[in-house]
Amino acid sequence: MIRPLREEDYSAAVAIVNDGWRAVYREYVDPALLSDTGCRERAAGLERDFRSRRLEEHVWEENGEVLALLSAGETGDRDKPGAFEIWRVYVAEKARGKGIGGKLLAFGERLAREKGRREVVVWAFRRNTAALAFYQSHGYRIDKTEDLGEPYMAQGTRLIKTLPEEEGP
Repeated sequence: MIRPLREEDYSAAVAIVNDGWRAVYREYVDPALLSDTGCRERAAGLERDFRSRRLEEHVWEENGEVLALLSAGETGDRDKPGAFEIWRVYVAEKARGKGIGGKLLAFGERLAREKGRREVVVWAFRRNTAALAFYQSHGYRIDKTEDLGEPYMAQGTRLIKTLPEEEGP
């Protein structure tokens, strides 16, 4: 089930993100970001972000265990004012391949609609072909690719989806 992130979920959510970084990004981001120090710094940044409530944070929970994280809200992209952004979709390794990511993505799109937004953006590392294929299979199209610079030292690809008008009753 999808529910809002709670403070007691922070450590599980951080672990899912850090495990995802180490498992998926090791081939193309600065190795310092995957080190113990990099993971501790990311954990502290995530907890600050969670506490700030700048984004809407939701988790996928099954049998009392947090298995995935969704972070969504206003985009940080200056060239897309008014767009809604899916900032994070991370699924625990043991829960991958079960459709949880797609359900979280659809939930994020519903959040966008509730806020009157029709354009949704998401970023993925250019070399993360699995993520790019995932988003494209859900109707997102590649918009641009650019160098992300420090601290990533990798290229990012922005994908965009225009949500259809909602049907009336």
